[in-house]
Amino acid sequence: MEARAKTINLLLYDGSLRGVVSIEDSGWYSGEMYSAPREAVEELLKTGACDKYGVYLLLSRDRVYVGQSSDLARRIAEHMSAKEWWESVVILTTKDDSLNHTDIDWLETSLIEKARFIGRLDCDNKQKGNPVKVDRFREVALSQYLEEALFLMEFIGIPVFNKKPVGVGGAESRKAARIDITDIHNRLAFGKRTKSLAIEYAAENGASLRERASYAVLNERGTEFFLNPKRTMLDGDWSIVLNDTSRFELLVLDVPAGSLCMEEEGRQGLAARGDKPEYIDLHIETEHLTDRKSGADFSRFFVYRVGY
Repeated sequence: MEARAKTINLLLYDGSLRGVVSIEDSGWYSGEMYSAPREAVEELLKTGACDKYGVYLLLSRDRVYVGQSSDLARRIAEHMSAKEWWESVVILTTKDDSLNHTDIDWLETSLIEKARFIGRLDCDNKQKGNPVKVDRFREVALSQYLEEALFLMEFIGIPVFNKKPVGVGGAESRKAARIDITDIHNRLAFGKRTKSLAIEYAAENGASLRERASYAVLNERGTEFFLNPKRTMLDGDWSIVLNDTSRFELLVLDVPAGSLCMEEEGRQGLAARGDKPEYIDLHIETEHLTDRKSGADFSRFFVYRVGY
């Protein structure tokens, strides 16, 4: 089947990915999803998201509780006092409140089965959900709704329904890692204003970083990392953290002092910015980790990979 373009709309209620998020998809018809950390549940209730029929998910890093209600606000408020382990909540509903009791029975049961199959289901979800009675036509529509909902959860960094833990494994230089799905993962995945967070996260997950470090995010085309460190970085040991938001991983490079030089008359080296020659103009390509402007091979400095 030919892939189709789609538009995904995000509404950040407090201007941050750390708060309440509403998400819609042009291919999702009337579907609507909300996500919020536990501490922002009160703000979530004010959006009106919980005034509709729907399914809710209580989430931790590797655990999920699936529930449904025609009064989501009351049910989630009950879980605030009854369950202490969950860190965030997701609401699956519709813009036009078109889900009925049978629909949410089917969605709840399907999500419980998925979570049980991959071993992420909370022990309180002992029931398989309510008996499901939908005709074959409605089942197709609900299956499409659920498929899109799972895609959007993965899109905003909710990995609990993945069959494998989020992270990169295999070689000794790699270390699988799971992180807070409503905070760190979202901010790293969007890559905005996250230098200190990325560096801290890489260090906490086994990367040895120099005191001086640079950070870059994959460009919108998914082909290069742009960064403009000061040329004085070359005088000492230097770490570079590259955030590959397409693969959800951080690449850590360790550049020893004196291993690179600037381009000068008669000598090949790194290019300086035309408007600010005190800064290096780096365009590191993702495929081979080479600088497109100078041809310098940065892959030889690669030391660590951290999945998020």
